[in-house]
Amino acid sequence: MKKINIIIADDHLMFLEGINTILIDMEEIAEVHLATEGNQVIRLLNQFDIGLIISDISMPKMDGIELLTEIKKKHNGVKIIMLSMLDNHRTVHKVIQKGADGFVPKFTSKEELQKAVRTVLGNEQYFSDIIKQRYMESVFERKKYKNIELSPREKEVLALLAEELTSKEISKKLFISVNTVETHRKNILLKTGSKTTTGAVKYAIESGLFD
Repeated sequence: MKKINIIIADDHLMFLEGINTILIDMEEIAEVHLATEGNQVIRLLNQFDIGLIISDISMPKMDGIELLTEIKKKHNGVKIIMLSMLDNHRTVHKVIQKGADGFVPKFTSKEELQKAVRTVLGNEQYFSDIIKQRYMESVFERKKYKNIELSPREKEVLALLAEELTSKEISKKLFISVNTVETHRKNILLKTGSKTTTGAVKYAIESGLFD
């Protein structure tokens, strides 16, 4: 069996060292490199022959989802397992859609983490039961919005409303009149069944519009 080099990324040193202790003696693993943020992972990838990355989602400068996107774009042969205390369905859906090879919560057992590593190294995906459950919740959530369609311009306006821009600021940014912005805003509220802009933004997040 060919052994592989791995990177473990987490901004909490105690947790990082704990994961290292769990994995370092696995017969499948040659060297373990530790990183505390995403940019450091990218540098290690360029220095060493890495086969697997185990990364937290919440990290400074470049979070785990940004890192996942970068790796799948430029280092597609490298496997990546995501770890997180977050298991809400929107986060899970985004991680899976971005192409993660595995996803387990941080409170998982030593045995499950090792199983996840072996499964992914065997060219299969591994998602904990709770992750699978959250993913199904996200699919169900999005189905509720399947028949609601916003125009490209309405999506632009809604994205800017989510950034808390005023109608006047949006009109300048999109080179349209304030009245046109207000018309789009009213149409967005009507289509999404929302009473306020906040409700419409919530719709956008739950439907995956901003993913």
